[in-house]
Amino acid sequence: MRATTLIALTALAALAALAASCTNKETTDDTGVIEVDEDGDGVPAAKDCDDTDPNAFPDNPEVCDGVDNNCDGVADEGVTTTYYADADADGYGAALISQEACAAPAGFVDNGDDCDDADPETYPDAAERCDEVDNDCDGQVDEDVQATWYADADLDGYGDPAASLQSCDPPTGYTDNAEDCDDTAPAVNPDADELCNGVDDDCDGTVDEDDALDALTWYADTDGDTYGDEDYTVQACDQPTGYVENADDCDDGDASVSPAATETCNSGDDDCDGSTDEDDAADAPTWYADSDSDTYGDPDVRTTACAQPSGYVADSSDCDDSDGGVNPAATETCNRVDDDCDGTTDEDDAVDADTWYADSDGDNYGDSSTTDVACSQPSGYVADSADCDDTDGDVHPGAPEPCGGADMDCDGVAPDICESCLDALNDGASTGDGLYRIDPDGASGSLADVEVYCDMTHDGGGWTLVQRTVWDWSDSQQLWTGYADWYGSTLGDAAPGYAFRLAGEYWTSLNVALDHLLVNVPRDSSSGVDCGPLYYEATGGTYAITSSATTLSGVSQAVTIFNNTTLSTRDSGGSTHCLAASRYGTPWFYTSCCTTCPTYQNSYWNDEPHPMASYINTAYDAYGNRDGDVCPSGAARRADDGSSYEGMNAMEYYMR
Repeated sequence: MRATTLIALTALAALAALAASCTNKETTDDTGVIEVDEDGDGVPAAKDCDDTDPNAFPDNPEVCDGVDNNCDGVADEGVTTTYYADADADGYGAALISQEACAAPAGFVDNGDDCDDADPETYPDAAERCDEVDNDCDGQVDEDVQATWYADADLDGYGDPAASLQSCDPPTGYTDNAEDCDDTAPAVNPDADELCNGVDDDCDGTVDEDDALDALTWYADTDGDTYGDEDYTVQACDQPTGYVENADDCDDGDASVSPAATETCNSGDDDCDGSTDEDDAADAPTWYADSDSDTYGDPDVRTTACAQPSGYVADSSDCDDSDGGVNPAATETCNRVDDDCDGTTDEDDAVDADTWYADSDGDNYGDSSTTDVACSQPSGYVADSADCDDTDGDVHPGAPEPCGGADMDCDGVAPDICESCLDALNDGASTGDGLYRIDPDGASGSLADVEVYCDMTHDGGGWTLVQRTVWDWSDSQQLWTGYADWYGSTLGDAAPGYAFRLAGEYWTSLNVALDHLLVNVPRDSSSGVDCGPLYYEATGGTYAITSSATTLSGVSQAVTIFNNTTLSTRDSGGSTHCLAASRYGTPWFYTSCCTTCPTYQNSYWNDEPHPMASYINTAYDAYGNRDGDVCPSGAARRADDGSSYEGMNAMEYYMR
């Protein structure tokens, strides 16, 4: 590619050299010296003023081309033209602004005849206009173009022929005509309407002629009642005798008939209104619309007429003329309508008025013995009469009926007794901690209901007390029994402060959630008063209870509440020695000893058996407390033998 380009360039150079040699012209003078004439104009370069231009050489005629054609040192001398500035581009130049040139420069023309080169509409031969300017440059202003104007003092468009002047434009207060006959009155001119006013308004030389714009039509009044006959008229500015300005009489032969007369029901058009015996006749009776055709009319829709109109009656006592069932003769019903038009709607004597029942307790159920009859529900009354106690808003059909309570749902049947404290809690029968009657095996079971103490506070509540021992052995001793009494007898008092045990045959039914709760109330080491309670829970324990033996299995306990899976009594179980007279243990789940002892003596107490436990000063309860946290003196009473056991004023065992 590069080689090809080089060859092409070389060829072009050779051609250029050849062309140059062809344009050079060489001559030889008489002495043999070669003279050069580059432009071929016949004059050697040494004598030529521009040997590159064949049009420039000595003695050549000068032409206007911007070149020194004759080589005299001056270009275009004697051959230029004078041009004049034409600033307003109207084809005529300003004489004072000129320029010599071969051709007209931009904005220049070949004449200087313009008399105002700033105005394109001013130049020789322009049409002269009436504008106070010499438009045609002839030295005169507005010649032969001014008009004659006439004073128009009243500005009505018509001029005074006696007051005129010459001007291009109408001077203020002048017009182009001289037709006004009174230039002091703007309403008087040839274009005005003639009026009845004693003036020649239209400048026609006549005053108040009959064709005046406001000339009145006068009507003959033959009967002298001041009302005229439209068939007999004249036009005039002034009223002729025997004529009036109205044509309202319909009988000009009867002075009692005129528009001023009173219409009566007499088959004649007394008041000339074109109608006979119309509704406004003075003696026309009033009729009332009966749209519902019940023969009773609407007092608000009435008309007067000499004859009874169709759809109207003389009665006006209808209170709803759109309903044929509503009128003074109708029967009142409960429909929010005043059926009988007595001014009262849905009164108590309506034929279909409802019976309502007093609802004194506001539970939406009424007392069947206290009634009211009305179309609309009276305040404090309801349609239902099924309330069985209208003094208690919680008692009514469908009301929640907690176990162990009264007949709340008015079905005539009291609810079953709650089966446990947990049942009372879940059923809404809880009234807080306290005594409740329960029926652990339910209404269909064989066991009698029994009074127990319920803890409805700790850990959600629902705990049923099954056993409580107390410091006083004279009270707790009644629980020191054989198996038969443990199983079949409820002993003691469930109220706080007393020894109590629910018969064992109930325990299985109460062990629903498999939760166990031991509440120890320590005896203060100093004063002997009750310390605050300590709560210990166990879970998962399942009872197997028969009339001869009881076991508890699968219990999970943080402290040892149950030392054994078998219940021991004075006459059964593997640890009957714990219930012997030397120890006085209340029936419990003992091994050879107990960590939690409902009652115990042996060598621990010098006086009599008491409830005791060995962990309340070391093991935290469910609330993070030990005896030092709940006892006024800072400690519970320790056993008399100095062992680790501490005495309880009460030890309570709950299940749920």
